[in-house]
Amino acid sequence: MLAPDRFFDVLIAGGSVAGLATAAALREFGFSVLVVEPGQRTERRLAGELLHPLGVAALHELGLFDPEAFVKAMPIQGFAVFPDEGQAASRIMLTYGKHKVAASRAMAIDFSVFRRNLENAARRFDHVTFLDDARVAAVDMSDPMSPRITVESEGRLQIIGCRILVAADGASSSVRSLVGIEHTRRNISTISGYVIEGATLPAPGFGHVIIGGSSLVLAYEIGGGRARVMFDHPIELEGIASASHRESLLGSIPEPLRQQVAAAMATQKPLIFKSAEVVAHASSLGAAVLVGDAGGSCHPLTATGMTIGICDGLRLRDALRRHPNSLRNAFRHYDRVRRKAQRSRRMVASALHDVCSKRDPELCVIRAGLIRYWRRDARSSSATMAILAMTDDRLVSAFWQFVKVIRHGLAEHWQTDRTPRLARVGLSARLVAALGAMTVRRMSASLKAR
Repeated sequence: MLAPDRFFDVLIAGGSVAGLATAAALREFGFSVLVVEPGQRTERRLAGELLHPLGVAALHELGLFDPEAFVKAMPIQGFAVFPDEGQAASRIMLTYGKHKVAASRAMAIDFSVFRRNLENAARRFDHVTFLDDARVAAVDMSDPMSPRITVESEGRLQIIGCRILVAADGASSSVRSLVGIEHTRRNISTISGYVIEGATLPAPGFGHVIIGGSSLVLAYEIGGGRARVMFDHPIELEGIASASHRESLLGSIPEPLRQQVAAAMATQKPLIFKSAEVVAHASSLGAAVLVGDAGGSCHPLTATGMTIGICDGLRLRDALRRHPNSLRNAFRHYDRVRRKAQRSRRMVASALHDVCSKRDPELCVIRAGLIRYWRRDARSSSATMAILAMTDDRLVSAFWQFVKVIRHGLAEHWQTDRTPRLARVGLSARLVAALGAMTVRRMSASLKAR
């Protein structure tokens, strides 16, 4: 093992949201922190722009929330779901309700502005050093508890030693692979996004989930009178040209937003993002630890990416507080706590995306049940939003919500199916069996995943 040219207590690979939050979270330990940032053209990047109350509260706790810097952020009250094609009047409003972080309102903001604000705040910390336009080229884990990292910067290589290596370089993390942590990846969809100037959203102050077409359309305000509109193109529909797929979804968008989106599509080149479910087989190895999407990702339908990335910094801080004299024990604790949030997040995002994008008989029953549940059960909004916003990350909570939705779906199917009673009984029995098997599969997969 070569001697290092420089030494830092912590090296963070990636200077985006999760990396900056982690740098801030480690301030109390007196660690010297180096953030290695390859440089991002964030204005041409489609990334998370909605932050749940839990994430906003974490920014305050980390000292990263500057009210003046975030003055253009749009307060978000919850999600507005549009189940009927082109119809705004039939929308379903899901609000955050009251919980322990209700004082921290959710917000949406242009990602490039958000990241720049966080970086400006982090650069004011004395314990943080930035190495810009640099990348991690290699990791020597000969001694797992004393990694040596080869960093390339301005055409020059240097070896940097550290006590803790943090991979914060996204779902396609190269550092995760260099360290030797295995992962699985399942491609879900291609997402294309447009910016709508002077947008007229049917439910201002809410994230819009439009499910009246063959797949999802998502929309939300990002400040300055602008909105982001994103079209989801599931992998199962890849045989359809992207432009044709987007055109087919225009009818699901309520007016006047529909015409505004059509105008943007005619003049803008969309930003493209490949959505995938990434499952890391571990959250740490030796002195290396994963945060944010490097530790696993899911479809952005639930808008949990930025929230979990910021909260990972707090989770790592709390683990080091609990085990100040043992990095191994601290990382074991971090893995346990993080796994709980990741399992629930992935299961919910996967199930909701399937329900909103596929037309299998069982999923159609669940879709109808979901709409019926949200409309008829007064407590459904707060329970659903607690899970989506990760204030309730218990897998059992997600499971019971799933069971309630199935029950509503079967009731709706029984009431609306016009086939003879005996045939309905047989079909219902088959649906119950299929839905039960699906539920068991999803729960089993979630429990096995890291």
